[in-house]
Order: sequence, then C-alpha cells, then structure tokens
Amino acid sequence: MKAITILQAVILSFAFRAAAGDRFPVFSEAPFQLTLSTQMRGYEPTPQDEAGTNAVYKITGQIFTNGTGEPLQTTTEGFSGVTDKHTPWKTLTELLAVYQQGYDQKKVRALYTDSSQEYFDKMFTNQAAAAQMKEYYSSVTGMQALLGFEFAGGYVAFVNESSPAAAKHPMPYYLVKTNGVYRLSTFDNDSKMLINLWVFFATHTAAELIR
Repeated sequence: MKAITILQAVILSFAFRAAAGDRFPVFSEAPFQLTLSTQMRGYEPTPQDEAGTNAVYKITGQIFTNGTGEPLQTTTEGFSGVTDKHTPWKTLTELLAVYQQGYDQKKVRALYTDSSQEYFDKMFTNQAAAAQMKEYYSSVTGMQALLGFEFAGGYVAFVNESSPAAAKHPMPYYLVKTNGVYRLSTFDNDSKMLINLWVFFATHTAAELIR
C-alpha cells in the first residue's frame, strides 16, 4: 500500500490586504464534493466513495478554482514574515518565508506542534537528510494554495510548490488548530483519498475536481 507523510464549497478566493501590506488567501469553509476519475493513472481504489467510473469525496473546506491556485505572498513581494497564524494560509505563508530565508531549523520547528519535535530531532541529527531537506526547501520560490479541508481532527492544505527545478510540485501539509492558532504537524497517513488527490494535482488543476 502506498503511503505519504504529511509535513507538513467551491470558493474562488481572492487575497485581502492586512497591516504592513501583508496579504493572504481568504479563509472560509463550506461542505462540497470532489470528483476524480477512477481511470486516472496511479489511482488507489476507494470503493466506498466510487460511483461508476468516478470517486466522489465529500469534504468541508475550500478550493481555489482559478487555474494556477492562489499565490501565497513572498518576502520579495513585501510579506513581513510574521502572522497571527489564525488561518492555515497565514501559517503556510510564514513557512514559505522561512524557506526563502534559508530554511533555518529553529524557525521551522517554531511553526510545528510540540508532538512534531521528535521527528525533527531525528531528522536534523541525520546530517545527510538535514542537508537534503535544506537544499530542497530553501530552493522553493513560491506556493500556490489549491485546496484545504478538515481531516482527521486537523486540516489538510494542498499547495503547489514552485522552484527552479520544477514549475509546480504538489505538496500536502497537515495543520492542527489549538487556541485559535494553526500549527503545522507531522502526520503519517495512508489515506487513499489523500494519495489520489496528491496524484491528481501532479497533472490536473483544482477546478477539474468540481463537476
């Protein structure tokens, strides 16, 4: 069985401008459904969600249907680097800033839950793995929000990460809300729905999930 580790209705959201010129995708939630073909290459069967040749996933969240996704503001575009973390997109905008500033380990850890720290303890003591992570994440030049929804007591946010090596690289992040603040969390999960969405975003746009 395939598995992915997350480190990590139809609403066409537009950016709003906050203090100091910071801007973020508008965060809102509503129930809706996603539909993808069971004939998709790499599809993992989810019989309980299948209707004919489609898999239909009912979720509560939001989707960005403007083709390329909603860009998260970068530091070069004026982002201050700090938010109140009151939405998943604010927290991810902070994470992007940390990536762009060279992937400082302490700053990365500060955005993650306490329960995630053991993972980083192991990862950062492995010099080869730590160097590989730093090389990749410090090369990320942008993120585009694609889809977000409630999942397993937290929130899954799919984004496209762009870098010199790849125009888009779909990546799911998992966040947990505590006392009104969204923090990132490591999350081992073998959900076939998440795998199918991950595979889907490699070759499709979010708008194609709505039928």
